[in-house]
Amino acid sequence: MITIGFTRATDEEKYQLYVKWLKSIDPSFEYINFYRMDIPDALEALDNCSGLVLTGGADIHPAHYGKGEEENRCETDPDRDILEFALIEKSIELKIPLLAICRGEQVLNVSQGGDLIVDLPVDHGTTVIHSSDTDKLINHKVNIDITSNLYRIIRKTSFDIVSVHHQAVRTLAPCFRPTAFAEDGIIEAFEWLNPDGKGYLNAVQWHPEKGDFHNALSQAIAKDFIDKACSFTRL
Repeated sequence: MITIGFTRATDEEKYQLYVKWLKSIDPSFEYINFYRMDIPDALEALDNCSGLVLTGGADIHPAHYGKGEEENRCETDPDRDILEFALIEKSIELKIPLLAICRGEQVLNVSQGGDLIVDLPVDHGTTVIHSSDTDKLINHKVNIDITSNLYRIIRKTSFDIVSVHHQAVRTLAPCFRPTAFAEDGIIEAFEWLNPDGKGYLNAVQWHPEKGDFHNALSQAIAKDFIDKACSFTRL
């Protein structure tokens, strides 16, 4: 039996969806909710994990990517930022499989030197609608790079996904390469540029756990991550 860490898997339904989605592939895994843990305790608990899921949630404080003056346009959780930077650093060092979703994709990019668009509708436009002001789920198409791991697991060049975000990657950290784009040019997924010697990593801007998570792409993402977690061994 494996243990998977989640940066936030609190009792709220939207955070339990990450667990429910992955358990549709492997109902047997145990999980750790890292949210609000002290950093030393979290890093110790990470030693027992075979995978780490960076989940959605509040905005990363813009000071972390040189735009501190934009704080008033963000809803932040500074303690969560600091904890997640520490978890990311250790998981990369230990080569623990990483799956990053929405905020998770963004914090991963910032942790490695990338930056973000602070507010998509204002700063990038509304050619593609990436989020809704209501509970209605927004869908749009992403185009998938045929040379990517994402293409390898789904064998499709485009797919309709569930989108709930007002920020996105602007400059991708130099250690990553994009693997999917929205039709307005927004980076929707990325992986390691040079994966040799590194652990598994898949980062997506959309929410594979929302809506019908039994669709082909959501299931492929979950299965690929679970497979890598099950085969993970520490050196």
